[in-house]
Amino acid sequence: MKNTTIFELKTIKVLVIIGALFLVYSQAFAASNSQVGRYSTVENKPTIAQVNPLLSVQKMHFPSNARTVGDAVRYWIRFSGYALVSDKNLSKEASTLLKQPLPVVDKHLGPLSVKDGVEVLMGQGVFHLVQDPLNRKLDFKLNKKYIAVYSGKSKRSA
Repeated sequence: MKNTTIFELKTIKVLVIIGALFLVYSQAFAASNSQVGRYSTVENKPTIAQVNPLLSVQKMHFPSNARTVGDAVRYWIRFSGYALVSDKNLSKEASTLLKQPLPVVDKHLGPLSVKDGVEVLMGQGVFHLVQDPLNRKLDFKLNKKYIAVYSGKSKRSA
């Protein structure tokens, strides 16, 4: 009979430890999750797009008054919280491209991240997107392989 009692005590101890661990885990789980339905929960943390708005995904049909690449870029980034740097701070090459007519193929864009959409509109690989996350400004730096092309062009025309 003594052996049965010792066995029962050990079993009770194990069950108490398991119960305590379950309570600790469930409280930690509850602190990091919210119940959104009867059987579903979501983790309490920001989405990637909330941390970096340029990674939010959107689909856009540009309005008829978006006639230039610049109009489309400004319209594309309008809900991201970002804006283009002032015209006087843009490079000559970026200013030139922003004044170009918006290609018909780009009138409907997405679903793409805001960053990818800007890169598509500016010509993927032509410009490097420069972000200022503090002031939420976007600028464009001409890709190195095109610098030689444009500097050579200006020398030929001079």
